[in-house]
This record gives sequence, structure tokens and C-alpha cells, in this order.
Amino acid sequence: MLYHAGRSSCTARRARTGAAASVAIAALAIGIGRGAAAADPPASPVPLALDVKGTGTIRLVVAEGTERPCESPDNHVLFQGHAQAGQTTIVKTAAGAVCIDHTYGTFRESQWAGAVWWSVGDRGPSPSDAAVLHIPVSTDEP
Repeated sequence: MLYHAGRSSCTARRARTGAAASVAIAALAIGIGRGAAAADPPASPVPLALDVKGTGTIRLVVAEGTERPCESPDNHVLFQGHAQAGQTTIVKTAAGAVCIDHTYGTFRESQWAGAVWWSVGDRGPSPSDAAVLHIPVSTDEP
């Protein structure tokens, strides 16, 4: 068995494993950074139907873009207001990605679920594939 001068084989193995993990984490971070902006815009506007499930009223924000928060000046807000359970809010987007955030739970004016991005660019080759993208939103869960 060969040993590196000044290091045991166990130490050398940990160093290689640590370096590999650092490279993997850096690659993942680069991929995440590019992932949100990589969505190709659809050929024509896509209708989004936000189906509110549960009970009561929540606040809802829908915006074209990938910045946080959804109502960031770098995004284009499509809808910002209240939505009732059982209600479907329909907006159209020609962007590749939309940002959606809503309130939920006991504090429905201030308890935000956290922004979620939906890619709407790859809807398929036929017009029927781009009919409506249904997105569920809950009044009780993030």
C-alpha cells in the first residue's frame, strides 16, 4: 500500500472526498442559478388557471419572472389580490416562467407560503397541449 508523505491514506481519502463534494456543490449551485432563467417562452400566451382549494380567502400573487419576491420590480405582476376558496383565477402569460406566492393558514393576510416558480415554456407541439395549465393553491398549506 502506498502512503502520501505526511498524510495517512484515510486523510488523503477525506481530502479527495471533500474536494469532490465541493465541486458537486458548486455545479449544483450553478445549475440552480441557471435553471430558473432557462425556461423558453411559449410561442403564444398560455392561460394559467390557479385553482384555490380549501376554505376562506387568501392573498395571491402571480408574476412573470424568476425573482423573489414575486412582486419584485424585475418581475411583471399579472395578478395581486385576494382569492376565494373554490375560485379559479385565470391569467395569461407569454413568459417562460411564472412566480406564484400565496398566504395560507391562520394568518391569511401575512403568512406567506414562499415563492414557487412554474415553467410554462414547454407545452408541447399541438394547440390543445397549450390549452390551460392548472395550478393548485391551498388555503391551508404552503
